[in-house]
Amino acid sequence: MLFSKKELNFEVPKVMGVINLTPDSFSDGGKFICPKTLKTDRNKVLKEIEKMESVGAAFIDIGAESSRPSASLVSVAEELDRLMPILEDIKNINAIVSIDSSKGEVIFEAIKNGVDFINDINSLKDQKSLELVREHNLPVCIMHKEKNLSKNSICSEIGNFFKKKISELSKNGISKEKIILDPGFGYEKTPHENLEIISKFNYTKFKNPCLIGISRKGFLKKLTKDTNLDQTSATTGIISLLNGAKIIRTHNVPLTATMIGEVFG
Repeated sequence: MLFSKKELNFEVPKVMGVINLTPDSFSDGGKFICPKTLKTDRNKVLKEIEKMESVGAAFIDIGAESSRPSASLVSVAEELDRLMPILEDIKNINAIVSIDSSKGEVIFEAIKNGVDFINDINSLKDQKSLELVREHNLPVCIMHKEKNLSKNSICSEIGNFFKKKISELSKNGISKEKIILDPGFGYEKTPHENLEIISKFNYTKFKNPCLIGISRKGFLKKLTKDTNLDQTSATTGIISLLNGAKIIRTHNVPLTATMIGEVFG
């Protein structure tokens, strides 16, 4: 797949490192906030990105609005206030940089500063976001986040959503080859449904690369007594990669990259 900086093949799965510039994300909120200024600590963020790149992150996903359940809505101005100190440094980041946002105004600023990829959990429902992705021909990740109200299995529902959304976006001028798919672990799904996706979802049914964001999700606590979920996140993520997913989004890049190297060589 061609990104603005480079072309990636997915013969070996790739690691996406998570940078949350939020005070309230579910696992690492406040990590990059300066306690004195309550602003984004630019130096701390850049050091973390450098560390992620050094141990094998092919992608860096930067977000400034929490998507955890009951999280407060963030205005465009506040989201940009958190992001801008880092957006201005995108050109100095070797990895492919994605922006985790659903707001057209935020995506506009990210593109202006050279972002490579849009990670939109709302799947370009915002018209301005769709127009920007189309105009700049950027890769975009779409995500399933709808409650399963049908009698179909969750895997069938996700597959149907992907097919419908790919068709809808392609009719609106988004290249099929630029779409990445995310099954949306945790979003509006029961613990049983999440486990079903891990064990049964066949990512190879789709020509599009699939991304999984399972890192530190709450339902994983039902699988282990360990309060540190990074090992469980990496292990369940590897299962999804063996089932055909190509990108794993993670808070712990060193552990995940090491496990991918051991499993996939």
